[in-house]
Amino acid sequence: MQKGKTLKNPNFKQTENEIKKAIREYLELNGYEVYRINNGGSFRGFNKDGGKRFSFSGTPGVADMYAIKKGDYPLWIEAKATGKKPTEEQYKFCNRVNESFGSFWIWADSLDIFIEKHNNIKRISPQREGL
Repeated sequence: MQKGKTLKNPNFKQTENEIKKAIREYLELNGYEVYRINNGGSFRGFNKDGGKRFSFSGTPGVADMYAIKKGDYPLWIEAKATGKKPTEEQYKFCNRVNESFGSFWIWADSLDIFIEKHNNIKRISPQREGL
């Protein structure tokens, strides 16, 4: 295997929560504070006809996590289960973040993909000194 390459197993699937946990642990080991953004629906009981009622709280498309580190740019992170992609609303949020100044949005369906994208951002965005 070439130096710097990781072994990828296309048959290895992870849930979104497993990927979130792996990304969070990786960032925390690298000095980031990571905040989980709870944004989703919840079961609220049954309606008069016996159907299930759900309610949504939060803003559609907002990332799953927000990570900060002194002297580095903040990251908005969207984790997906292996093989899944962000929704249209999540891509809209991505564009708003990445077109603004000072933050980056990353989505990943594995820790390897996250690390690759994070390293690409670090290469193009030097750390801010003296903060």
